[in-house]
Amino acid sequence: MDGGSSGESSTSRVAWYEWDGVKDEGKGSKGDPPGAQTPNSHDQAANSRLAAAVAKAKEGGVPRSVIESCFARAKAVSDGSGQSVTYEAVGPGGKEAMMIECLTENPARTVQRVKEILHKNGCRVAPVAYLFDKKGLIQISPTAATEAGTTFDDLFDLAVEAGAEDVREVESDQSDNEVLWEIITPPTSLSGLTHILTSPPHSGSYILQSSELAFVPQDPLPIGVDEEGGVSEERAESVAKVVDLLEGEGEVVRVWTNLAE
Repeated sequence: MDGGSSGESSTSRVAWYEWDGVKDEGKGSKGDPPGAQTPNSHDQAANSRLAAAVAKAKEGGVPRSVIESCFARAKAVSDGSGQSVTYEAVGPGGKEAMMIECLTENPARTVQRVKEILHKNGCRVAPVAYLFDKKGLIQISPTAATEAGTTFDDLFDLAVEAGAEDVREVESDQSDNEVLWEIITPPTSLSGLTHILTSPPHSGSYILQSSELAFVPQDPLPIGVDEEGGVSEERAESVAKVVDLLEGEGEVVRVWTNLAE
């Protein structure tokens, strides 16, 4: 479980889509926070992958105003008027960790709002980054035309050869029948592997669902195990509520948790 995503946060990832891996290509400054590097072109006419991602967001019913807001925030970072910041927090049980990624023009205002939401729901700001690893995360599915012939083993071999650390099948949020594969990579391999999967000849076999830098929990907490090594379903629902509230904020891009999927 990564906390789910609201329409706003999913669209934020669309705006950030072409930013993933830029730092690792040497276009950003050493030590820059995720997403604070100079992006590739924001012009959809010159950036086909970004155009496709925006089209997908529109097909999913994301309002145009939300998409424009995300691009405005992304542009704010590129021209120096905005900042990418990440806040750390623990949930009401004291062991549910959250990494809260934000894109803001006013960090003081944003952290105040984040703290307000956390406090009202029994959570608090606390250092938890050590519980996560920063990884590249790609979600991909086979095209309808090749679904019968494109196998997990095909993708596994391709991804591992290109530097992936793991490939697995995951549940889709969109459809119970949709095949969805998740690829974990080192941050330095994210951009290159994404390019391989979205370029001929592989672009005809796969549909890219997302490509982003992610906070992956080292030891995910199992849900439904109300003891030291896990959390109850009720507690997990409480955390999911907080995640929804945070991701409902315009300046919150994504919330990652250490709860197991």
